[in-house]
Amino acid sequence: MGLVRVLPPEIADRIAAGEVVERPASVLRELLDNALDAGARRVEIELAGGGRDLVSVADDGSGLDPDDALLAFERHATSKIRTGEDLESVRTLGFRGEALAAIAAVSRVELLTCPTSGGEGTRVRIDRGRLLGVERASRAPGTTVQVWELFLGIPARRKFLKSPETELDHCLRVVTRAALARPEVGFWLRHGGRTLIGSPAAGEAAGRVADLLGSRLAAGMLPIQGDGGRVAVSGWSARSDLHRPTREDIHLFVNRRPVRDPLLVRAVLDAYRPGLPGGRYPVSVLFIELPPEDVDVNVHPAKSEVRFARPQEVRALLVGAIGQALRGRAAVPVFAGPSGASPAGGAENASGVDEAAPPPHTVRERTGAGEPYAGPAPSPARLGFEGVDEAPARPLAQYANCYIVASDDHGLLVVDQHVAHERMIYERLIKDAESGPMARQLLLFPQTVELPPGGVETLERERTLFERLGFRFEPFGGSTVMVREVPAVLGREARPATLEDLVARAMEGDRSGAEAMFPRLLATVACHSAVRKGMPLSLEQMGYILRGLSACEVPGHCPHGRVISLRVDLAALDRGFDRA
Repeated sequence: MGLVRVLPPEIADRIAAGEVVERPASVLRELLDNALDAGARRVEIELAGGGRDLVSVADDGSGLDPDDALLAFERHATSKIRTGEDLESVRTLGFRGEALAAIAAVSRVELLTCPTSGGEGTRVRIDRGRLLGVERASRAPGTTVQVWELFLGIPARRKFLKSPETELDHCLRVVTRAALARPEVGFWLRHGGRTLIGSPAAGEAAGRVADLLGSRLAAGMLPIQGDGGRVAVSGWSARSDLHRPTREDIHLFVNRRPVRDPLLVRAVLDAYRPGLPGGRYPVSVLFIELPPEDVDVNVHPAKSEVRFARPQEVRALLVGAIGQALRGRAAVPVFAGPSGASPAGGAENASGVDEAAPPPHTVRERTGAGEPYAGPAPSPARLGFEGVDEAPARPLAQYANCYIVASDDHGLLVVDQHVAHERMIYERLIKDAESGPMARQLLLFPQTVELPPGGVETLERERTLFERLGFRFEPFGGSTVMVREVPAVLGREARPATLEDLVARAMEGDRSGAEAMFPRLLATVACHSAVRKGMPLSLEQMGYILRGLSACEVPGHCPHGRVISLRVDLAALDRGFDRA
């Protein structure tokens, strides 16, 4: 007896605050949700110490009367829902009534508000859960909430906060996502006297994307549109040559609510996979709209994840809409021409590239290619592009035994012969793999392959996977294996380096599982099977490549994410020669 007791309110509030308030960005997100739910059209944010010392959010929303201003700091006090049924179709960003109470429990807070309905303003001051005062005050209609010294008096929590610079980065992401979701609202963020975000209300979402992500990147964004009846997808997703080292630029919104939902993130990555280099991620701004009753937003303390009534329907629509955009002509980067100022301008006039990625006009040697090919050019039958209708592009010449120069109705195309052939082989391998094991060829003279430490163990562990690819092998002692059969697609190009590359990729992707690794290994097989830089091609062979490329589902980039072709826009040529 006497072991179980009810915690004092101040302790219970601190525990509850730990679920809602993780860092300054959590405070900022909650205050922004309240401002936007109040109908704000202008939001001004002031930070100090990355938000550790001060988070201030001022809006021109509906404001609160004196009674509501005080009641807003009670736990589970909210104007957003009334009954249990309201939780089944939440239409606001906030709804739990926990944020202000949680924030006030672990910091010093001042709320200054005035209702649009008229009357005097109200100031409420609270210090770590203790009410210091309520008084009349002067303010234009709207609300200002200032939060000082987050986790004041809780050293154990405050010491886990990161540096001011890191916390500021998190706050900037929160404001960026809120601003992308609400282009009709003006956002300003200042830190240390400097304006870091100044984005007036925009007439359309495309202008806000260019404002926040930069006009060069925005010009390379492809419009996304999909309608599945009860679910609709819209927004923009960047060409596959514009990628980032993290997932932070995958901006997802469900009914205008910023989310970091794993299902949606995986869907975006699946739409691009395996068209991006390893460790690189796409840039997307995507809006999913569906009836509120078809999505549950009450599944995560931070409201960053959602649960769909029909998740596979949402996923299929998202993957299909992005995939369709990546297959279009606009997905081909433009080598010359003016840069657009917004995604709405179309990617065909884009010239911006990711600074972290190699420029699109850089010659790309494939890894492990060795010396340039100096043997005879293969026959068209060896290239394997039979049965394809006439290509929309016509071959003109080959440059540097590496690039195919072609023309179509829109201008000139410069096509990297190796990555174009690689894409075509990869798509053929994917189709073949769906119908059964890969075709193999028996080596007249078996080859020994020496693998890196751990390579033999990986090969044995994933034996089924490698046999599905078309390899037959057996241990040969130590770190060496004897290869007796190889994928038929490799032809005369079968070399030990192929299996070495595949084993290295399998070792890197151990945590992904065999099925997740399979497309990446097929991409490596395609790379080793494709024509190389330095291989002369006839016009007939170049025509076969262009015809095969036109039949590909994703003609813009190879399976490893490299650009296949660049367009020299005809309109840009006319302007350059004063023929506009």
